Order: sequence, then structure tokens, then C-alpha cells
Amino acid sequence: MKKSNMIKFSAAALTFLGISATGVKPVKQPAQAASKRIKVISKQYVTVWANYQKGRHVATHLKKGSSHFVYQTATDSMGNLWYRIGKKEWVMAKYFNQVKSAKKAVKAKKTKAKSKKTVKKARAKAVVSLAKQQVGKAYVKGSKGPNAFDNASLVAYVYKQAAGVNTGSSTKSQVKKGIAVDPSSGFAEGDLLFWGSKNKPYNVAIYVGDGKYVTAAGDQQGVVQASLSTYFWPSRARRVL
Repeated sequence: MKKSNMIKFSAAALTFLGISATGVKPVKQPAQAASKRIKVISKQYVTVWANYQKGRHVATHLKKGSSHFVYQTATDSMGNLWYRIGKKEWVMAKYFNQVKSAKKAVKAKKTKAKSKKTVKKARAKAVVSLAKQQVGKAYVKGSKGPNAFDNASLVAYVYKQAAGVNTGSSTKSQVKKGIAVDPSSGFAEGDLLFWGSKNKPYNVAIYVGDGKYVTAAGDQQGVVQASLSTYFWPSRARRVL
């Protein structure tokens, strides 16, 4: 036998035995990776089929709450979506919900919290802006605006128009809204500031930032913007937004 033919024969023999001619074993192809994870939401057991055309079902039934990986998706002749969860194991997609990974769940939670914070900040800015626009208007006890206010009706009007929040029309109801804020810890834009007793304060104002607030001060002053003073510091505060 010629030398060239012997080399060809040897290479073919090695290939047949699963060894390459270079002496390196061929790399085994990895199994198909799962595309997502799903969880059974059906109230009953879910049947597992040998193929997505419902040719025959296999012995396995999936319990509610069990989770599985999806390796392939397909649509049958009726337009139903199917998932392949095993070698020859198909289930109808309508009985499942996708399970978020822990990382995605945390990210989604952070995004939601950030979005909520952004909305709150925007509403507070709207409240501050509208409150400042009322400066210079008259004080009339019992008036509900928009041309004249008393201190409680000013708060009620601004919050309703700017943020869609019903604070009530009296300081007695407004001092119970939202959450308590420690007056010594500082205020956020839109906070309600109160002076007087715990259950029935005699005055309320809207904090507008930079140590200032807007309130309907009385017959002579009307609606004013004033600065906080240690001699006239709020006795309590509430965060409504």
C-alpha cells in the first residue's frame, strides 16, 4: 500500500473512533440553552404533550406553582402558543406565567420606586408653583377661592388643583392627612405646616422650599409668602404627597 493511501486510511480510522487526525477529541456541542423560566398558574394539573400538535400526551402532569425552563416555542394550527420544556415535552403557554430572575425583579422594583419618586417630586413642584401664584390674593374667612381664601381653603384649593388630592377644608381635617414630619428634621416642598394645638391648629401653610412658606395670613396681609423663623416655628407638619 502506498504511503499516501496509508495516511488517508489512518485518518479515516481515527475519525471513525471519534479522534481527530490532530490527536484532539472533537468538542461536543452544548445543549440548547433555556430562553426563560415559567411557572404554572392553572388551578388544575397541566398536561404535557409529546408535540405541540397534541399528538399524544405523556404520563407527566405539572402541578400549580411548579416552575420550568423553556427551550423552544411554537404555534399550532389554531394559533395557540406552546413551550417545549423537555426533549419531547410540550405545554400550552396559556397555563403559565414567566418567572422573573432575581436580578430582573430587583431592577424592576428599583425602576418602579424611582418612577414613583419622580411622580411625587413632580406633584410637589406643581403644588409649590400653584401656591406661589396665589400670593397677593385676598383673605376672606370661609371663602374657597379662586380669588380669595382663608388658610385652610388655600391648602385645599392648591392641593386639589395641582395634585388632585383632597385635604379637607379645615385645619382640623388637614392635620390628620399624610404622615407626620418632625419639625426639627427639616421640611420637603409641599409639606403642610401647622401652628397651634395637635387636633385643631389655628393656622396652616404650604412649605415652598428655601425656608419659605405660603399662607393666607389675615385680612390685612392676604395670601403671603413668608420665611420660617425660630420665633414662629411650626408646631407640627404633615407630608401629604
